[in-house]
Amino acid sequence: MRYTDIPAPILFHPLKHHLAYIREFIKEQATAEETTLVAQLKTIGSSQLDLYLGELSTLQIATETIAYLQLQQAISPDAYRLYLSGSTSEYQLVSLSDGSQWVFRWGIVEGRHVHLHPARYSQHTIRVKANTLKTAVATLIAVQRLHVTVPDLSLINQVRLQWLELAPIPAYVPKEGLDRMLQLLQQ
Repeated sequence: MRYTDIPAPILFHPLKHHLAYIREFIKEQATAEETTLVAQLKTIGSSQLDLYLGELSTLQIATETIAYLQLQQAISPDAYRLYLSGSTSEYQLVSLSDGSQWVFRWGIVEGRHVHLHPARYSQHTIRVKANTLKTAVATLIAVQRLHVTVPDLSLINQVRLQWLELAPIPAYVPKEGLDRMLQLLQQ
């Protein structure tokens, strides 16, 4: 599922913000063409992001968001812009059925004016460095492609250099950032 598979007018990037989606993405990319894979990984960006770990599917998140905005009479672009203008920061914070909080912002993609992402430090979310997430995803895809059981520093740096155009890391430390992300994505 890409953001285009999510019902309009929602703009949601599940490869950046939805753990279950990312796990499925890793499984599906074992045989994907490398240029397509690299292009998709680059969409994750390079800053920090919030990753939703909860049970709601991407479709449930979109459906609840649409239902909420319909109740607020803020689903059309003009009404939504007015809804956002009620805040001094031009975004709104909304809770969904599982208690997670989501940020509603103005979307810049045609027909997808409701830009949605998990709120910082919300229930069912963690704060993640985008390059750590990209490295973990790329490493797990490489593990599948190469039929390796455990990734090592050499493989990690290979995907960082070849797929992500990132500098190699000097060490791979168990139980720290990258290792924790690898474990989370494999659960």
